[in-house]
Amino acid sequence: MKSYAGWDCHTHWGIVWKERDGVDPTTWLAVLDSHGLRHALVLPHEGLQTQEAILRDNDAVREVCARSGGRMIPAFTCHPAQRGEAVREVRRCAAPGVPAALKFHPWLQGFSLADPAFVPIVEAAEELGLPVIFHDGTPTYSLPEQVIGLAIRHPRARFVLGHAGLLWNWRAALLAATVENVWVTLCGPHLAAFRELGRRIRPERLLWGSDFGFGFADPIGYRLGLLREAGFGEALLERILDLNPKELFRAPTAGGAA
Repeated sequence: MKSYAGWDCHTHWGIVWKERDGVDPTTWLAVLDSHGLRHALVLPHEGLQTQEAILRDNDAVREVCARSGGRMIPAFTCHPAQRGEAVREVRRCAAPGVPAALKFHPWLQGFSLADPAFVPIVEAAEELGLPVIFHDGTPTYSLPEQVIGLAIRHPRARFVLGHAGLLWNWRAALLAATVENVWVTLCGPHLAAFRELGRRIRPERLLWGSDFGFGFADPIGYRLGLLREAGFGEALLERILDLNPKELFRAPTAGGAA
């Protein structure tokens, strides 16, 4: 497998990393370096666990990414139950000219994607040009089918399945990827599913991720190994590891969506 600019599109600034390193990304980035990866989308962790931690975790993710020399792209979260405060938090976190995204874990955070309170959050993300990433593959609130409904209702927003349905719902990710504004991250399915997803999903809608950062364990080599063993051609690998994330996580403009 050739060396590309190398994006890991599913990592976390985990609670244990934050407790040990504060907002210093040096050791975290050294792990990426050891695998030849240049960039990473960095998702929150503590803010997904409890609503009270959302603001401080968003600030920590923003700060650690700001110290990375452009290598770490921040993803922020909020909670629909906070209603107007949640929308204000989205706007607070979005900075014109700085690539960013939103991340939600509906199963862990305990809300339905059909909740009307989620609509203003999606509308704000659309206006600001922020891709919306979901943990997916876990019943009852985090299924690819539910993201399909959301994407159809909001055709101008961009949505990302963070786990391609995991081990048991990856076939539903195939259906989700037929919706124009849905991307699929290869982060969770087994090797046979990798091969089917790579064969049947449009090349421009595929991403790759490792889920690195929840703890100190390093899953990147294993996840890259699946990508390597899937037998994808070099053109597809370049799309997955470089071109697609570079396009999806581009910086929003001052006037809204890029």
